[in-house]
Amino acid sequence: MVLASLEASFRIDYLQRCLYKYKDPISKKFRSLYKKYEERVSLEDEILKTWKDYNEREIKNTLCKLIEAFKYRHWLAHGRYWKPKLGSKIYDFSSVYILAKFIYENLEFYI
Repeated sequence: MVLASLEASFRIDYLQRCLYKYKDPISKKFRSLYKKYEERVSLEDEILKTWKDYNEREIKNTLCKLIEAFKYRHWLAHGRYWKPKLGSKIYDFSSVYILAKFIYENLEFYI
């Protein structure tokens, strides 16, 4: 549920930045992605990558952990028929909640 909330926040922020044409670098990059993908943009490959490109090291590291958590969620949601490439970390509610809290406190979403 926490990951679904985070995904919704990132996707709504992406659409808001495209719709209202904010002038910051992330918004400009999102508008170029919108021209190519519209609403079908990839969360991990495009939206989170853009956030990583425009933030400092601590936030980049947290976003990398978040991408791993999403991979874990995909693995759970799609039947666990492959061996996940998650490193040594298995995500539980507490660790995902801590990631989410850090992200909501340190990123400026236009929601």
